[in-house]
Amino acid sequence: MLIWMVSAVIIAGAGQAATESKESWLPEGHHVLNIGVPSSPENKNPEFPAVVEPFFEHVRGSLDGVYSDGATGLAVGSDGKLVVSREPRPTMKTGEVITAQTEAAGVTWCGTDLGLYRKDGNAWKRHESYGVGGPLASKITALAHDSQGGLWVGTPIGLSLMKPDGTWTSVQGKQGMPYEDVTALACDANDDLWIGSSCGAMLYKPNETGRKWFYRQGKRYLPGDHVFAVAVAPTGTTAYFLTDGGIGKIDTVPRTLLEKAEIIEKRLNERHRRLGMVAACSLDDAENPNSHKIYDNDNDGLWTAYHVAAMSLCYGATRDEAAKASATESMHALYVLQNASGVPGLVARSVLPPEIGSTRGKQWQPTPDGSMYWKSDTSSDEIDGHYLAFYTFYEHIAQHDEAEKKLLVKQIRALTDHLVDHGYQLIDWHGKRTRFGFWDPRTLNENAVGTVDAGLNSLQMLSFLKVTHHITGDKKYEEHYRKLIVEHGYLNNILVAKKSFPDINNHSDDQLGYVAWYPILQLETDPKIRRVLITGVRRHYEVVRPEQPSFYTFVTATAAPYQADIPGAIENLRQIPTDRRVWTQSNSQRADVTFSDLTNRAGKRVLTRVLPADERSFEKWNADPYVPDEGYGGRVEDDGAAYLLPYWMGRFHGFIAEK
Repeated sequence: MLIWMVSAVIIAGAGQAATESKESWLPEGHHVLNIGVPSSPENKNPEFPAVVEPFFEHVRGSLDGVYSDGATGLAVGSDGKLVVSREPRPTMKTGEVITAQTEAAGVTWCGTDLGLYRKDGNAWKRHESYGVGGPLASKITALAHDSQGGLWVGTPIGLSLMKPDGTWTSVQGKQGMPYEDVTALACDANDDLWIGSSCGAMLYKPNETGRKWFYRQGKRYLPGDHVFAVAVAPTGTTAYFLTDGGIGKIDTVPRTLLEKAEIIEKRLNERHRRLGMVAACSLDDAENPNSHKIYDNDNDGLWTAYHVAAMSLCYGATRDEAAKASATESMHALYVLQNASGVPGLVARSVLPPEIGSTRGKQWQPTPDGSMYWKSDTSSDEIDGHYLAFYTFYEHIAQHDEAEKKLLVKQIRALTDHLVDHGYQLIDWHGKRTRFGFWDPRTLNENAVGTVDAGLNSLQMLSFLKVTHHITGDKKYEEHYRKLIVEHGYLNNILVAKKSFPDINNHSDDQLGYVAWYPILQLETDPKIRRVLITGVRRHYEVVRPEQPSFYTFVTATAAPYQADIPGAIENLRQIPTDRRVWTQSNSQRADVTFSDLTNRAGKRVLTRVLPADERSFEKWNADPYVPDEGYGGRVEDDGAAYLLPYWMGRFHGFIAEK
């Protein structure tokens, strides 16, 4: 029970009331399956909070009045200003085109399309060896030197370095280089190397002990992907790129996680609310995000619930009244969805004004007063999100406000009573169950199709009932909770809440699982049940751990802090771009990746490892992070609550703190 004892201390320290009970109400002879889970890492002394240092983020800068017409090269002048060269490239006497020239350790070097030359007196001497004892190829595309006297040589098949002692090493995809066709090089005062290529730019930090490579491809970073020239400010804070789409600029911007959260929350309230709900928006012009539209979404309830939870946790951590107001606005938008059908407990997917909703078909029904149309066939995703919102909003806001508490109790009773009274199913307006609205024992334990979802849906229903009992104090919900455990084996089901190979790895189910894991892990204190819950969440986490998912990590850490990769979660939060426009990112062409032999559940080819969030199109937690090529060209802007939720969870529970 060592893990539970430590987690209990952490939870209590974060303002929760969870403590270990001495006795279990489970009857004698009631056994739960014992499914093994990898043991905790050897490091048994995690230090919380982990103090997060300020970091740097690459942001595409703006260049006014700088034109690329006829440009052949770039440089940064002594005054720090960009200088654009329009001179044609010179040639050697032999007719070879000089691609680059630099001076390293007092020696002048020249690169051409037929070899590397060094100046010997007034003559040029061609380097003899290529591949071994020299550059990777005889076609030299770029040169740069560092402060240690090293000569960096770019070629179409990778990067080479001649050290001051004359020895050579090379860097290609197997050494971590994202793209090997080098077209330009520039080295800053820190000996960090900006590399241009025919498909994006790269920052290489050869002296770093941590992350060394940063791939900057697509319009999140550059106006065009083919880079012809690179220039970097001596400080390394700004780099310029001559591309096939014009001259671009990448600024290295200092940032803290809190600053990112504040920027995202401000933007969310400015252009990501529709009827109080939180949603992505569609931009008329990706370069001018102020002109936008917000459309209805099947998951309006779930995405809004993300925000309710995030801002409720923010208020719990900071007592910021603006966070309280923002969470309250989102929670009241969820009440609109809960009440739109006119049937107590029948939640709507979304709502629209009559002039739009009336044109959408039978899935859209008018509200009782005719003021809106609501979308039916609500799925388990939505219900899952509503209970996360119920729990977090009650815990941090509603229980301290009598009017809000009364309203929330009424709403959660209506929803839970609907599920319980209909045999743990969500019954739609026409009297039939919604497609995915099932949590009943017969479907989960006896139906061949339902057993696929038995673990996840059992977890959800137990979490729903636990939250409702906690908020209302009504023992009938606890009785249903016990019945599902003792008579229908829901606790056994939970042990396999996460399924993977040979089953299809469903990343949407990861999201739904952790939305349900969070409340029940905070509320359950029975030692036997809690032991099973911890085993289940640890087993789930071992599957998702390589993705460094901050949301899943912090949820897991509330119960199994030794197993949670807190540094990985922090790195994930740092990597998620502050700019939430979903730019298209392409990675299948990279030299440093390998593809899995299996496709994902959508039939797409996937990588064998997850790339950093700033090199892929991170949007929400339901997406498959192994997919290499994703995005909408920046025309869609995510609301950002997927960042706010793990950040404020980590802050509230004391796992992270800002320096």
